[in-house]
Amino acid sequence: MKLFISLVLILGLSRQAAGMAVTSLDGIMRQSMEKRVAELKKQPAGAVKYLNQTAFGPDETLENRWRAIVTMGRMDAVLFRASIDRALASRDWYMRNAALIALQTDERPRAVESSSRMLNDPALVVRTQAVRNLVLLNAVETEPLLWRAIADPINFRGHESLWIRSNIAEALARFAVKGRAKGFERLLLDRDERLHKWAVIGLEASTGLRMSDRKEPVEIRRQKWLARLGVQDI
Repeated sequence: MKLFISLVLILGLSRQAAGMAVTSLDGIMRQSMEKRVAELKKQPAGAVKYLNQTAFGPDETLENRWRAIVTMGRMDAVLFRASIDRALASRDWYMRNAALIALQTDERPRAVESSSRMLNDPALVVRTQAVRNLVLLNAVETEPLLWRAIADPINFRGHESLWIRSNIAEALARFAVKGRAKGFERLLLDRDERLHKWAVIGLEASTGLRMSDRKEPVEIRRQKWLARLGVQDI
């Protein structure tokens, strides 16, 4: 009888402790990333279950689902690879976006490969995050892919250049290599003025020439390059 009572008490306490753990985690998504990760690392087994339930729970808010996926990357992107891959394949753009952010802390080859693949994502926000990932990862090897992406019709609305092309131009300027001057010359003449700064920087990097002080307005620097190239503005 005493043994039975002891078991009942132990089980009751265990359930109570489990309930307290869930309750303590329920508000964790509202905390800063640093506090969130610190608290979750105190109970790793429970954290894995909690983050997966939050990320893929149909009744969870969009915000909580997004934060759960991003938190996985900050905790341990390798541990959560299956969950991050699941989010990358989600029909919801915000899940794919969160998965790309989580990928930033995974091993570089995997992060670069997945980010490169998402350059063709149907959602503009997701494609933009993919470009940001490649810049963050200094993925110089993806430079040919980015040249194709900046001219891809998916990054235009009709004849209107979408903002992602400025992000791509920045990446190209950062990854500029010798022999790519022609590409930057085309960007120099692009109707989207947001690209001109990166076209100038890319020309300087790919040719080793600097036509003006970087403190000068972008349009003056651009005009100097056009004059040197003997090209008339459109």
